[in-house]
Amino acid sequence: MDEMNDEISRLLEEYDDLEFSDDETGSQDPVKLYLQKFQNKVDFSMKSGWQMKDKSDRATTDHALDRRSRAILFKMMNQEIFSEINGCISTGKEANIYHVIDKDNTDLAIKVYMTSIMPFKCRDKYVKGDFRMRHGYSKATSWKLVSKWTEKEYRNLIRINQSGLIPCPTPLRLKGVVLLMSFVGKNGIPAPKLKDACFIAPDDDHPAVEWPRLYAQVVNDVRTLYQKCRLVHADLSEYNLLYMDDKVWMIDVSQSVEHESPQALDYLRSDCYNVNTFFRKQGVTTLTLREFFEWVVNPSLPAPDDPASHVYLQQLLQAAQERGFHETIEVEDSAFRYVHIPRNLQASYPFVRDFLRLQIGKLTPSEVYYAAVSGMKQDLSGAQTESDLLKVDALNEEEHSRLSASENEDANENSENESGQNNQPTRTSQARPRNESPASRKLRKKTVKEHQAERRKTKIPKHVKRHRTKK
Repeated sequence: MDEMNDEISRLLEEYDDLEFSDDETGSQDPVKLYLQKFQNKVDFSMKSGWQMKDKSDRATTDHALDRRSRAILFKMMNQEIFSEINGCISTGKEANIYHVIDKDNTDLAIKVYMTSIMPFKCRDKYVKGDFRMRHGYSKATSWKLVSKWTEKEYRNLIRINQSGLIPCPTPLRLKGVVLLMSFVGKNGIPAPKLKDACFIAPDDDHPAVEWPRLYAQVVNDVRTLYQKCRLVHADLSEYNLLYMDDKVWMIDVSQSVEHESPQALDYLRSDCYNVNTFFRKQGVTTLTLREFFEWVVNPSLPAPDDPASHVYLQQLLQAAQERGFHETIEVEDSAFRYVHIPRNLQASYPFVRDFLRLQIGKLTPSEVYYAAVSGMKQDLSGAQTESDLLKVDALNEEEHSRLSASENEDANENSENESGQNNQPTRTSQARPRNESPASRKLRKKTVKEHQAERRKTKIPKHVKRHRTKK
């Protein structure tokens, strides 16, 4: 208490010499006179050191190049990672891409993410459920947040490149918010986006765009990304696909999520819908949204790098070509886009109820949306080990070979006993046409069976034939 009284006494002695005298201007304002006491105690000089902050530190060029980003670029240039930086070749909601050249005169691309001005703010939903960020990430500063986002795209690009099945840029180096990767283009000119490929005039260097083939590639790449890379793009459209060397290149995978993410299936359906919408505008007969989705998620189908997978995809596309497109498909796609689909049977609480309703006929197999995702048969009677369509193909192949063998045997027998008769009708070829659809195959097999049944009515029994030819 005595110490506090001494401190108060000292302060009173220090500030008790206040005199309300006239200033130079003759003012009698008490407040002005009172502030004169502290003019020599206020330091108006600029502070220097690491604690000084100013809004100039957040000033950017092209909305992306701030002070720290430029320092990283200069450091990489001093390390001879690249020797020249050219202009901006692409801008987006989260980053800018610049063209650079290394010391070997090789074209590269640098992606610089925005840290001060960030139009893209909905990042948390793309990180939720990611096993690699299960421990969380710092949101204290925008730099820490964007650095983690840059690392996420770097890891996704590495995972896609390791599959070796999807054309995409190759990540080379990561530093802060700067990502160095290979350049998708030729002679310093970036590859056009897929939305601009329709404006490319065909010539000797650029043949006409084959939209059905590109659609088949994108459909296969989406499944490869899901099954092999365990990712869902989550922003797939004609704006994030490039066209070069008659192939579609996949870019911008920073927002790609793990296939175990809570919203992975919603993002996947959105990607499939965007792809179908764009290619339908180009005159391509596409799969329905449900066919596309189940083709991607069905674990019973062959692996993406298995040749049988491409055969199955061609059969799907052929069936879609014969079916065509009509308004009913568009309505079904819109309804399927927002339906709830559980990821597995553990999350599918009405599984037993649906199974019982299927048994009594109150529910049709087409109304069970989670069968393909969970690997179950469409009627929920058990696990699906092989695709239904592949089973039909195997049965048709077996039946075709059996009928061909029976046909050859009958032909040999008839040639022995009826070699002198020339009034037999000409036999039509029963060979399987190329790219035959399942419906036409069933019709052809039915015709073959009826033809064989008619021939068996007039066929000589084998015991009679052996008795006649017995010596």
